[in-house]
Amino acid sequence: MKLRIRKGLFSWKLQDENGATLAKICNKKLGGSAKKIIDAKGNTIFTTDIVNLPKQTESWNRADSRKYMIYKDTQPVATANLFFATNPERTKTQSFTLCPPKADKMEVESSYGIWVVQRQKNNGLNITHDDTSIGIISPFFSFKPIFLELSEKYEITFWASIYMLVEYMMHEDDLIVI
Repeated sequence: MKLRIRKGLFSWKLQDENGATLAKICNKKLGGSAKKIIDAKGNTIFTTDIVNLPKQTESWNRADSRKYMIYKDTQPVATANLFFATNPERTKTQSFTLCPPKADKMEVESSYGIWVVQRQKNNGLNITHDDTSIGIISPFFSFKPIFLELSEKYEITFWASIYMLVEYMMHEDDLIVI
């Protein structure tokens, strides 16, 4: 199934090829990273959030400083961990003098098993489970529409939650200039 991601000011819609909205993502509160995942009937099915972990320890590193979470009725159903690019050559076309490490991969542990979201050189993403591709997201940061091609084996609202975790991941390395 191929869904188009339509981004609004503070929300996203996942629409099928006929333009029907199958899921919607919106802010849980006016500010903050928490999002609600809403089905086609208007019911909140999942919520997502970024959880900052406790103070740094000797074994702590940047990849372990925060986790991305999916909740259902306040209970965690999926946890995602980031892995950062160790080879700057992979992103050579995007290099800047001040270039933070890029989130290269995300592993999502859920009741469906471990899903691996791998960032491609063109900023598209490939989603695999047991080394089998189950989803593809077209390149971020382009002027073209974003599409999510997915396996229909999993519910659309869970895919919307995964998409939100990918949004978090893709903006993890944004520079904030003050």
